[in-house]
Amino acid sequence: MGPGRRPRDGPRRRRDRPGARPDRAPQKEGVTLFRGEARRRWLLRLALVVFSFAGCAPALSDVKPALSETDSGNLWFASAGSLVRSWDQSRLVLGAPVVISGELRFPPGAGPFPAVILAHGCGGIRTPELGWGPLLREWGYATFVVDSFRGRGLTEVCTNARTLTGIQRIPDAYGALRFIATHPRIDTRRVVLMGFSHGGILTMGASTVWAKETFVPAGQSAFRAFVAFYPSCNFAYPERQRISAPVRIHTGELDDWTPAGPCVSLAEILKGSGQDATITVYPAAHHGFDSIGLTFLYRPDVDSGAACNLQLASILGPFPSIRETGGCLRKGATVAWNPDAAQQARRNVRAQLAELLQ
Repeated sequence: MGPGRRPRDGPRRRRDRPGARPDRAPQKEGVTLFRGEARRRWLLRLALVVFSFAGCAPALSDVKPALSETDSGNLWFASAGSLVRSWDQSRLVLGAPVVISGELRFPPGAGPFPAVILAHGCGGIRTPELGWGPLLREWGYATFVVDSFRGRGLTEVCTNARTLTGIQRIPDAYGALRFIATHPRIDTRRVVLMGFSHGGILTMGASTVWAKETFVPAGQSAFRAFVAFYPSCNFAYPERQRISAPVRIHTGELDDWTPAGPCVSLAEILKGSGQDATITVYPAAHHGFDSIGLTFLYRPDVDSGAACNLQLASILGPFPSIRETGGCLRKGATVAWNPDAAQQARRNVRAQLAELLQ
């Protein structure tokens, strides 16, 4: 090293290395991300930070009853009641509204726009919900990403599935529908609920005639359609035999957390009774296959009901105790991004929304 030159601190930056490729982002764990995908991942991380610092829930009396034409961004609203556990924990009963939040975004233009309400999985708002948002707005849809956890003081329920079930979140979706329906730039006749995993369970429950009759006041608009990504379909209840609007299910062939088989059977039952339900099973795809950049990962800490096949007397229970399930609730599941399946799912959803909301 010559006189007067300062030693370099740390290793060379990537662009300084011999043979570095300027057209690619750094590789991580065997995944090569081109600049477009790398930028999208960075934006997703930034969005997660924004969500995590958006503040605490206000009192129910402080929630805006209606939205103005200029309202957007992070908004607090009231769920359409709640489904809380009975004193003996065996059933769900109707309870008071809960104050939760959501992120409302619009595509360019004046509107009114059709809208997609997005429901997150058991880990809270992550890549699927935030990744779909920009795409949906690019296609001309307003988006409302609902956070069911922050207002309840939760961060995740993957490791303890009984903390808050997907069915208990049904009032969240209908509260979100009521809330954004007050916005002048939303076309209230064309709103879709789209949920992922735990949010997919919510979506399937919300699709029932029971949910519509319970949570949609007379004379108000209901959901036009339901899109569920890798939901769990192996907890059967009579109410799911009647859906209030078309249902589109997307799931992975290799999903070991919420297996495809029970959802295939459910779709066949619904179609067989003349109802509008379809399922797309993506080859070689695992749970979370649309999560950009999610490398193959086995999570030993999460609860999984993949081995359970239970018939309930009602969507509200009674629910079996852990002992009564015969030990079918176990730990561990696999998650992984599948770029081919994710890309095909985008094409499929775009076509489905265009057809369902025409």
